Amino acid sequence: MAAIPVEYHGREQAYVKHTILKTYLQRLFMIIGRNETVINYVDCFAGPWSEESEDLRDTSIGISLKLMKDCAKSLEEVHGCKVKFRALYIEKNKEAFSKLKSFLDDDSSSCVAADCIQGDYTTKIPEIAAWASHNFTFFFIDPKGWRKVINAPVLAPLLALKKAEFLINLMYDFINRAMSMKAQQANVEELLGKPVSESWEFSCCSLALA
Repeated sequence: MAAIPVEYHGREQAYVKHTILKTYLQRLFMIIGRNETVINYVDCFAGPWSEESEDLRDTSIGISLKLMKDCAKSLEEVHGCKVKFRALYIEKNKEAFSKLKSFLDDDSSSCVAADCIQGDYTTKIPEIAAWASHNFTFFFIDPKGWRKVINAPVLAPLLALKKAEFLINLMYDFINRAMSMKAQQANVEELLGKPVSESWEFSCCSLALA
């Protein structure tokens, strides 16, 4: 088993999440980039949070930007495909957004057009959908909670996009517990889009496999 980088010590869950993101994005971009001239990337909860490196290499921001730059270069050199990458990072917290904007302002890459928006992504969805509407878009949604942020009614305008893919980090343990709590049933039903059945264990398994 590979050693966990020092900047992830005490943040092992983030390391697993970022490894999945890195591995999946690299393969996705190299495949999609052979048929698309523009690829969009949207991070709805960008941060940065608990970063240990000044260059943000241990955050989804740093990881995604490096991948887009590397894939743009590989697509052109290996496949002769010149692809423009566009990135949009949304962050609600003012302090984190200030770090995000400063980092993007200092980035001089010509192959990735990166922008950021300060605010709650659920209130920016029409703006995000318009920004993403003309090209393939990958959405990374990694919320701290699950209520009112990843349910179908909230995501509907993004789900309606013709060319889009989503990676949503869902806190399964929290929802698993909420399934059996009467006080949370309305929230769970809104997330699932259907009533919570008496056999809530089965519903939870269905959610995990969806």
